[in-house]
Amino acid sequence: MRRIPTTIAILALLASGCSAATGQPAPAVTSRVPTTTPGATTTLPAATAVPTLPAASPDAWLLVGRKGAVGLEVILASTRERIYALPTGSPAREDWGRMIVASPAGGKTVVRDMVVQPGFGGPEMTLDGDWRLPTIGYDPIPVGLSADGSTQVLVEAGQASANSSTSARFAVLRVVPLDQKARIVELQGDFDYDAISPDGATLYVVEHLAGKPAGRYQVRAVDVASGTLRDGAVADKRNASEPMAGWPLGQVRRADGGVFTLYRGDEHPFIHALDAAGGTAVCIDLPATGAGDPDAARDWGLAPTPDGRSIYAVNATLGLALEVDPVELGIRRSVSVEPLAAGGIVLAKFGHSESGPVGRRVVAGPDGRTLYAAGAGGILAIGTADLEVTGRFLEGQAVEAFGLTADGGTLYVLLHDGGRIVRLDAASGKVLGQVPGDGYDRLLAVVPW
Repeated sequence: MRRIPTTIAILALLASGCSAATGQPAPAVTSRVPTTTPGATTTLPAATAVPTLPAASPDAWLLVGRKGAVGLEVILASTRERIYALPTGSPAREDWGRMIVASPAGGKTVVRDMVVQPGFGGPEMTLDGDWRLPTIGYDPIPVGLSADGSTQVLVEAGQASANSSTSARFAVLRVVPLDQKARIVELQGDFDYDAISPDGATLYVVEHLAGKPAGRYQVRAVDVASGTLRDGAVADKRNASEPMAGWPLGQVRRADGGVFTLYRGDEHPFIHALDAAGGTAVCIDLPATGAGDPDAARDWGLAPTPDGRSIYAVNATLGLALEVDPVELGIRRSVSVEPLAAGGIVLAKFGHSESGPVGRRVVAGPDGRTLYAAGAGGILAIGTADLEVTGRFLEGQAVEAFGLTADGGTLYVLLHDGGRIVRLDAASGKVLGQVPGDGYDRLLAVVPW
């Protein structure tokens, strides 16, 4: 018999390119576990008892969002029973037992270091103005927390869009402990958040540039202590004169400061590999296949293997799979497969030790032997040993996001059609059932019983 954990841990999970030539019936439980709404400040008593379930139960907890809803829900997959209602936030530790949450409060913003358990307690502070947690590309999971957990970055809500000559503001907070003072960084020009160094001392921002080609940008470094931009751009020294142009799709971050941002470009997609600890960058170009099809181009995704030795870039709609070396910063292997026929995560996981990975487009199985890549026509299962396709699931159905249970045996898949979530056998692709209801627009985590 197992006990449901009393502390829930959530996850979370582009013209010329970057350079010219570089290679997501069970027993009722809400009577035992309190349901709390996003932003609630009342501290509830911890549950005095929790229900137990058979070890072989095929159920799971899902962290989902619904159309029109700002916050998230943790639901029981078999019944759609709500276990928790939660705000979105950045993890304050690896297992997501704590979150950094920023909530609007009438011209001010309440920032909370929230303990994710019944009651949702934790310290808080108030900032003047409207601030939000940053996101990257299509990934709905907020980012901005330094790898050492000490520093969180917020961006001004409603900040001007690209190619407008205004100013941009960032709030940099110490969160261990949560400091009542914030460093407000104001930059003249059009900037977006990109990354922060592992120790929180350097903020990296994307500066949008006017002119051709469309989507031109450069990465700049900001000294947090002084709030000033450092001279020059953080560019690939091998091709410093090559203009960078594109639009971000998603990002993979490593504890050593490696930040891999996937971009869509007019000519080809590429990965901007930033060393946030050392302040250098390298660009890795991906194949130009399908670059002229914006829908197919959005189906590129990144996923690291559990051991951290590889990052995979896969596009199931185009039938392309590449293995990237995160240390040597180059492509180890590139394979073309028969793409899925259209009828296009990050990267996220529930941080509890027995949770599974979730992504918008690409997920690596817990044992690192299989990749699952979603697209406009279903899911490809790909063996990492030879990058050959081992399965084609839900062919002809557009997938929004999906996730694996921790044992790698079950897939939960959010479909574009109606916002339904279906449950698949991860080995065969057989549909085992459907989560009750529809209208889901986010699937961010899968937690097994």
